[in-house]
Amino acid sequence: MNKRELILGGALTLAAAGASAQAQTLAGPKDQTERKRGSYIPGDRGEQIVILFTTSTDLNAFMPPGLKCVDPHRGFIKGQRKKGQAASGKPGLQICITTMAVTEKFGVRQRNILMWEGSPAGIGSSLAGVKRAGYSEMTYVFEQDRKLIAAGSPVPFFLDVQDSGYSLMSFAGMLDGKKRVERPPYLGMYIGGEPGADLLSLTFDDSTTGRPVYGTGTLSFGAMPIERAPANPSKDWPATLLKDIKVEGCVYEELTFTRSYGTEFETIRKALPVT
Repeated sequence: MNKRELILGGALTLAAAGASAQAQTLAGPKDQTERKRGSYIPGDRGEQIVILFTTSTDLNAFMPPGLKCVDPHRGFIKGQRKKGQAASGKPGLQICITTMAVTEKFGVRQRNILMWEGSPAGIGSSLAGVKRAGYSEMTYVFEQDRKLIAAGSPVPFFLDVQDSGYSLMSFAGMLDGKKRVERPPYLGMYIGGEPGADLLSLTFDDSTTGRPVYGTGTLSFGAMPIERAPANPSKDWPATLLKDIKVEGCVYEELTFTRSYGTEFETIRKALPVT
């Protein structure tokens, strides 16, 4: 943590406490039967940075059968620092390389083609075909930063993923308040589809964002020496397969979304055999 974040850490603590108090108004499950019926709607809240970029690489190469990219040469980095509904939950940082995908039945939704998780528990969950470990850092944006940006003074913003001393992804930018891009819609996800896994559509009950701050910067990808596989939804392909990266802009914002347990997934196609 740098000196700036130490000085402003109190503001972050107060903001987190306010968010925790507000979250208590969300209804929890009355009993386990209600959760099993799928009527319990858990919430996630936090902050995210969305960094939109273009690439000369055809992102359809990372799509499982049954999915197609809306634009095969446009993707975005999604860095989310989320805290669950429980007041005792600790913020977790998740970094994704994402693109917009489409099917005839469900339309346009987000597809994470690679996710870096700092927790082994996150790697074991089911929301993507390719999850890897990675130590991630994302700059905190404090109220004083927002005041500086509003007054015309840009503030720096960084997003990094490393593993065993290797840089896997790095973004160095400035939040200056100048809007260059529109945030991609966040109504649901396409998940699974790798060999041995069903291809599913995940629907969010609701998602809202607020207090956007815009900016831009530079983005680069690295790789571990063992990441040598070709593009494939279930292989250890290196992020360096994405070539000629050009950042279009970014937006940092508050995020809240909810989904119901047991009713949020719909099958697009059944699992293909593992070969």
